[in-house]
Amino acid sequence: MSAGWMLAPAILLAVSAGSVGEAVAATEIAEGPIVLHANISDQWGGHTFGYLVQGETGVFWSARLYDPDSATRTPIVGQHPAPGSSLRPHVTTISRHEPRLKGWNPPQMVRSPDGYLHVFVGVDRRTDNPNVGSGRIRYFRSERPEDISSLVDRSELLPPTPPFEDYHLRMNAGISRDGSRVALVILAVSPAGAFAFNTPVLLVGEREGHDFVFRPPVQYAEAMGLFYPQVAATDSGVVVVGQVWDEIIEKTFSARLLHIDWDGTLQHREDFPADGPGQHFVYDMRPANADTWDRLILYATAAPDAHVTATHEFWEYDAPSRRLRLLRSLEVPYGMSNAGKWLPGSDSRSVFVNNPSMGRILFWEGDILGGGEVVRREVPAVDVLRLGYGATSYLFAPNPLQGSIYSPDGVAFAADSFNANRQDGASGPNSLLMWRLRLEPPVAPTR
Repeated sequence: MSAGWMLAPAILLAVSAGSVGEAVAATEIAEGPIVLHANISDQWGGHTFGYLVQGETGVFWSARLYDPDSATRTPIVGQHPAPGSSLRPHVTTISRHEPRLKGWNPPQMVRSPDGYLHVFVGVDRRTDNPNVGSGRIRYFRSERPEDISSLVDRSELLPPTPPFEDYHLRMNAGISRDGSRVALVILAVSPAGAFAFNTPVLLVGEREGHDFVFRPPVQYAEAMGLFYPQVAATDSGVVVVGQVWDEIIEKTFSARLLHIDWDGTLQHREDFPADGPGQHFVYDMRPANADTWDRLILYATAAPDAHVTATHEFWEYDAPSRRLRLLRSLEVPYGMSNAGKWLPGSDSRSVFVNNPSMGRILFWEGDILGGGEVVRREVPAVDVLRLGYGATSYLFAPNPLQGSIYSPDGVAFAADSFNANRQDGASGPNSLLMWRLRLEPPVAPTR
């Protein structure tokens, strides 16, 4: 299953609240599905982490190999050429000797404006306490721009600095727009109890030559249940959004935004509203447009425990003024919520892609951030069940906050899809499937 389904048909499912008679977006599947890899393990935490980076010559991705006989999943990175590019498909295995190896995290990757790929991968080591690992970060850089086929180990530029030597490997990274700095956010742990479990720390890397050289980690907030972080490295500081699990007993799960200056000092903190039992999670954060990264668009889903209705919410955070505000809330049936990615098209139209049913990927198109019409569409070319797969776990879309080049003429997105031979309870095998979208100009609605 490589390229195919050019100008794939779409099924119009419903029209949400909005003004009648406005133009309706027409997203096309320009290419796909493309099988990037057919034997990977579950993409852990994929609703917020970025496993897809789009460059000038192709798409670069990361995963872990599936091996039913091993609990240690081998991390891999790969590349796939853009149409007309001379880039060759390639998969690179990340391996090095690690004492008391317990496991690897899926690699996180950023791209600097000069095309170099910077890969961060966590390694978990066994300790005398079976409930606490000793996490370390490894840093690799591509040997050449726009080419992940050969990596240089630059882990010595991330030296352990007491007391934050050990990590809980739920990390993410963001690169500044000019490529001069990287912000790496992670949770610190202490098997010896030197500080509180899950202490949030920030590591800032500054560009020297082709590499990033990192300052000592700094604690930017008290220990808390901050989970699955997303990171924006803006001119106004580092913006981190993650899930707060502090109130599990009350069954209320919410999200928290923290704005930190480049020295690691907390500037602003704000929790998203969570009224009553249920979930209010932020699953996506990206710049509103290519001209500035100080205005961020965040996608959240609010899903009450009643499981009747839910909402797709689109928020704006203005970093210079430290202002968070709700732009749009779309009420949907509970089964149509779940994680997704917002893709900007123009000032008056954009696309939101999500997979509410682990198989049926939906496109929500139109004036999402304004008060205009939004249309929900189903595109058969991305129905993994029709393609012979068992389900999808997560969707991934390249994000400029990780250095991806974004163009409405060709936006990649990928799905972690269960192979037909996957057994119940297993973590694989999965296939990483990729499509390319073309965000066409609006067309008149057919009524």
